Amino acid sequence: MKKKLIFSAAVIGALGLSNVAMAAQANPFASVPKDHWAYSAVEKLVQDGLVDGYGDSDFRGEKAITRYEMAELVAKAMSNVDKADDANKASLDRLSKEYSSELDNMGVRLKKVEDKMSSFKWYGDARFRYYENKDNKIKDTNDGHTSKASQFEERVRLGIYAEPGKNLSINGRIKYENQINVKNGWGGNNQNFNSWDNSYRDQGAFRLDKFSLDWDHANTKVSLGRVELNLGQGLLWWENQIDGIYATHKFGNNVTASAGWGDMAAEGWQDSNMGAFMANVDVTTSAATHVTLAHLKTNGTLKNHSTEYQNKWIDVGGTWTQMPVLTDVWTDQAYAFDQYALGFNSQISKKVNLIAEYVKNNAESADQNHGYWTRLTYGNQVWSQAKTWKVYAEYMSLGNAAIDSKYWGHRLNVAGGNGYNGDGDKGWGIGASYMLASNTNLELTYYKMQPYDSGKSGFSKYDDIAYAAVTVSF
Repeated sequence: MKKKLIFSAAVIGALGLSNVAMAAQANPFASVPKDHWAYSAVEKLVQDGLVDGYGDSDFRGEKAITRYEMAELVAKAMSNVDKADDANKASLDRLSKEYSSELDNMGVRLKKVEDKMSSFKWYGDARFRYYENKDNKIKDTNDGHTSKASQFEERVRLGIYAEPGKNLSINGRIKYENQINVKNGWGGNNQNFNSWDNSYRDQGAFRLDKFSLDWDHANTKVSLGRVELNLGQGLLWWENQIDGIYATHKFGNNVTASAGWGDMAAEGWQDSNMGAFMANVDVTTSAATHVTLAHLKTNGTLKNHSTEYQNKWIDVGGTWTQMPVLTDVWTDQAYAFDQYALGFNSQISKKVNLIAEYVKNNAESADQNHGYWTRLTYGNQVWSQAKTWKVYAEYMSLGNAAIDSKYWGHRLNVAGGNGYNGDGDKGWGIGASYMLASNTNLELTYYKMQPYDSGKSGFSKYDDIAYAAVTVSF
């Protein structure tokens, strides 16, 4: 009886308070349906002592109340968010969004709840892609290949984000990526090739894709660890990692400068360490256009790993005999980059975007150390909205030492050549991207490429390059 009296008084009190607010409204608020999830959520908050004036079991949701009355109970719980555990904080966050209009009318601000919510978040994506002639493996010549090179690729990335303290955040991600049904064009067909540890039929190799501690205060951000970064418009480095440190500072509203040093092997493809200095300046010249100047400089050589049979003295039954033994061999490979890239990104209209970038590698001879790339996009694709789309066309002309076409740290859909100091890339491509559903994308591309200088290369074109990919983010 006592509990019923307490509950009745509480409801009458809530009704009395709500009548004051409702008097200012043109129409009364609708009742919350009795089967609505908010009743059980508020009951849990009451039971945990977060709603002042209510005791355990006082609120049962036995009587339908208005949205405004429900919002008042939520507001009472919000004032005690300091006492809430993570589950109740999540419930308060959901309730505050459900009744945001009513809470705003009361003058209740949600920031306190948001500040007390756990900052830990999961995110990720998955991609399935079919690729033809990736890395420009096949030239259109009589070199003995019997078919097109092709492969299926699978990739899953799972990330975490958290804010352990003021101005501090942690951003980490693990990645699994493999290739299956690989056809090399010369008759070799391999199955289930794991690209990270170079093993066949190994489906369990995950790697640390990125893991950085970020300090962000005012106009300065410093990242330490395995840091993902972009340079310029993407010809030098794009959405790839370094093991090192990277700092960014914003000067006013229009200029952002960044610089750092790290090991490029963090991206996962090199056999050994490759230290590099990276820098970037981004200048906003108008509401629609920004111009970038990027720089990347490596230490000049890369340790290349291979295996070969070498004659070694072996003790066979007490007799020393020379026998061929499979041996790990490390050799110095030229890998000199001293690149500068000047580019821009301009949103010409609501549906038209133009990107262009010129690159020069001062570490190599002048005849093929430079090049450019441009992309024209039409459409208005929004990743979170189904049935939105874009189409694009590209043209590039890249000398054999202009960009890294071996380890592919850039953003292009093609390698940009057939290896360091190889034959370069020149030609055009088209692509179409369509959102099948929210956060679910289909992309199709096709490229016609030839060497940068056919006279020096000795062949006129590469086999056509194309891929089809489905990507889902979560």
